Amino acid sequence: MRKVILFVLMALMLVIPAYAAEGDAATNQPIQQEQEPVVVASLDELQAAINVAEDGDTIYLAAAIGVSGATIETDKKLTIASSNEHNSELLRLYDGAIVRGFCFSETDFSGNSFFVINDATTDGVIVENCDFEYYGEDSVDFIRIYGNLETNKAYIKQCTFNGATHGAMSMMAYTDVEIDSCIFSRNQNYMSGGAISSSGKICVKNSIFTDNFAGSAGGILCTNNLTIENCQFSNNSISQGGMGRDIFSTEKVSIMSKSNDSHNFYNEITGEKINLPLVDYEGTMRLILLTEEQATEYFESEPPKEEPEQPAPGNGEDAPPEQPQPPQQPGDQTGDDDTTGEEQPPQGPAQPSEGEGTDNPDNPDSGDQNTPQEPVQPPQDGNEDDPTDTPPQTPQEPTQPPKDDTPDNPTDTTPDTPQPPQKPSDGNSGNDDDYTPPVDFKPSQRPTRPSVTVKPTENDKPQTKPDTPAPAKPQLACNGALIDTSRTVVLLGYEDGLLHEGEPLTRAQLATIVFRLLDDASIVKYSNAQVAFTDVAADAWYAPYVRVIQAAGIVNGVGDGKYDPDGTVTWSQIIAILSRFVEPQDYTLQHIQYNGWAEQAIQTAVARGWIEDRADFIPNAIISRGQLEQLINGVLALYH
Repeated sequence: MRKVILFVLMALMLVIPAYAAEGDAATNQPIQQEQEPVVVASLDELQAAINVAEDGDTIYLAAAIGVSGATIETDKKLTIASSNEHNSELLRLYDGAIVRGFCFSETDFSGNSFFVINDATTDGVIVENCDFEYYGEDSVDFIRIYGNLETNKAYIKQCTFNGATHGAMSMMAYTDVEIDSCIFSRNQNYMSGGAISSSGKICVKNSIFTDNFAGSAGGILCTNNLTIENCQFSNNSISQGGMGRDIFSTEKVSIMSKSNDSHNFYNEITGEKINLPLVDYEGTMRLILLTEEQATEYFESEPPKEEPEQPAPGNGEDAPPEQPQPPQQPGDQTGDDDTTGEEQPPQGPAQPSEGEGTDNPDNPDSGDQNTPQEPVQPPQDGNEDDPTDTPPQTPQEPTQPPKDDTPDNPTDTTPDTPQPPQKPSDGNSGNDDDYTPPVDFKPSQRPTRPSVTVKPTENDKPQTKPDTPAPAKPQLACNGALIDTSRTVVLLGYEDGLLHEGEPLTRAQLATIVFRLLDDASIVKYSNAQVAFTDVAADAWYAPYVRVIQAAGIVNGVGDGKYDPDGTVTWSQIIAILSRFVEPQDYTLQHIQYNGWAEQAIQTAVARGWIEDRADFIPNAIISRGQLEQLINGVLALYH
């Protein structure tokens, strides 16, 4: 026993000093302190931080740094990001600026763009060998290039763009941009141009576009001159009802690559293979890059849509769009409105109700008129709205925009990305408005027809003949522009995952919703029109949608040649717009107290069962996102 005890004591004498030595050594070692983040707020500070940085370091910007005629570059692996206090762009690049070799990465970015480029009219701006990454949920693009009276130039080379939520790059009019050897992946845009959206001249070479998504133009949207050379497109997608899986060009496009045995571009509408090289093709092109096997499967499962049976004369993909003459009265207003009638099908394009959509607040009865057999154009510019308009010839190209919606539009912004159509899930939130209808007021999804004031006689009662097929439901047509009733409005929600159904949306967003309800032939017919509204810039994201629905006479502005894109939408406006697709109908309102410019449209909506004749319905109230979705889908359900 004593031997065992002795052995234990000897072992302890050996072990305890060893542990003590280790403890002393650990105590004597200096404590490594965490390195303070490097935060800079000027170009000189940024240059100094780059010089002393090591591989893997991150430099944080406390303010947007302007670079003009200077070069910032590195051959180290450095990341540049915003500090917590920073809430605008990372870099503002001007003529002669060169940025090379950095990674720009963000997870929570409160600005709209990583880079903005402006005043680059002589030497331009070069961005080379940079990586752009975004992992957040706010509405963010990587590079935004503004336009000047003189063209801004930019050269983007050997860069990667991954994760933008508002398209990777956006270029306004009066820009000339060359993109070479870049990769665009996993970018999205609730509107158009998942990777690139350009209203200026753009040349894209040796670049890859994969897994990008947008409402339309999953890869590239260009409304100016577009040149493509040796580019690859794969797995890009668009929302249901969108257009242009890979490329959507509306002006002039050139594809300088030669035909390839493995992949070729196809016309997304006709399924036709494009003969390459394609040089200076003018007109609308919606393209998808497929193998021959993929093309066979794609166009068999999704055959191209045929043109409507009763298009306006001269319709065709290559024919110039026929457009209504502009309305006359500068203060004229029309509203955006629910559509669909159960009348007999129109012989030609149905006349929009209320004088082709030129609603006059001073003349509420201006919309009362019989529907002519020929399409009606809005009154000539400068004249009062006349309810006795005679049916003119097929509408010609407008010299200035028709006028639409009511003048009392409060400004508000709330994104909606329409899918088939979908509403943009933009970051714009709407401002408070003067009135919102009671929460319990919601039009039914499949509204029933209310009783009318005149009782039908025996002769008026429908004949019941079981063997006679029911007549086809009428088309929803306005000046030859047809609504595809198989589509619906779907709210996609915001970055926070919520639908925000109680918030309003803007008239710019409404233009997108109405645009995406139109069938493809209607869009092609009017896609080459010019925007004549003085407050709609040619390079605005919503300009392509406004110009189509304006050219078709679906909207006519708020007066004085303006569209008011940031204004919110009222019940009377959406009802007036939709009513232009059907024949007007009289109804004696018992409970709705209203005798304004949209009275005829309100009567039509009640008579057709779109809304109920209720005292709590206020036509001039702001319509919410959820209410608008329910209203339009309820109308479309009558025509499926």
